[in-house]
Amino acid sequence: MEKEVFNRYELKYLITYDTYTELLKTLRPHLSIDANGDQEGYYTVSNIYYDTEDHLFHQEKMLGQSFRQKLRMRTYNRTSLNDWAFLEIKQKHNKVVNKRRTLMKLKDAYGFLAQKVPVGSSFPFEVSNHQILKEIDFIKNFYRVIPKVVLCYERQAFQAIEDSSIRITFDKNLRKREYNFRLENGSDGELYVDPNIFVLEVKLQGRMPLWLARTLSEFRCAMQSFSKYSNSYEGTEVVLREKNII
Repeated sequence: MEKEVFNRYELKYLITYDTYTELLKTLRPHLSIDANGDQEGYYTVSNIYYDTEDHLFHQEKMLGQSFRQKLRMRTYNRTSLNDWAFLEIKQKHNKVVNKRRTLMKLKDAYGFLAQKVPVGSSFPFEVSNHQILKEIDFIKNFYRVIPKVVLCYERQAFQAIEDSSIRITFDKNLRKREYNFRLENGSDGELYVDPNIFVLEVKLQGRMPLWLARTLSEFRCAMQSFSKYSNSYEGTEVVLREKNII
């Protein structure tokens, strides 16, 4: 059964392709490939981000508020209307990320998220977690969210051999589209971060192991605040200049 509730730290780094290749060589003896990826750990992630008409969730990030949240629909690789999609609430408070998600058929998820009245106590569709769906139902109706952007990228995912709760992912080819809000129609879009840049994420529940901390320090990986959703509103050069990448 897919995990539905996460409480963890998510540390992010922007690195160049050259750094990625050498860093992965050094880390590889400590890592196993994510079971959901191909032989190299790759899969495609596609998301629809939902926000208010005036971009409240985006503004929470840009204003640096200690509590902020996102609502999104996510699928993996190529998908059809009859495949499963994740509906996710992602909230961050004092640097700790809480993510809650539930599975629903993609064709049902579109209708549910577009519905303007509470879903009630009986669901006319399959859903893996009724309680989480009720939370999502409240948020979407309270904030009157609408689809804002489709974000897609290729992810290479690993987990630490000594502690499988530690996940390390590399995301590349970040692209967006602000039209065609249908994930079954593919993951095409406009690149909004230089394709030479990878987003490295380290996800862990406790302290970072010494071998990982030393390796990140050796390659001068500086932890940075980076939101794929919020930065999709910025131009590539603005993002990279602010992060001291160019």
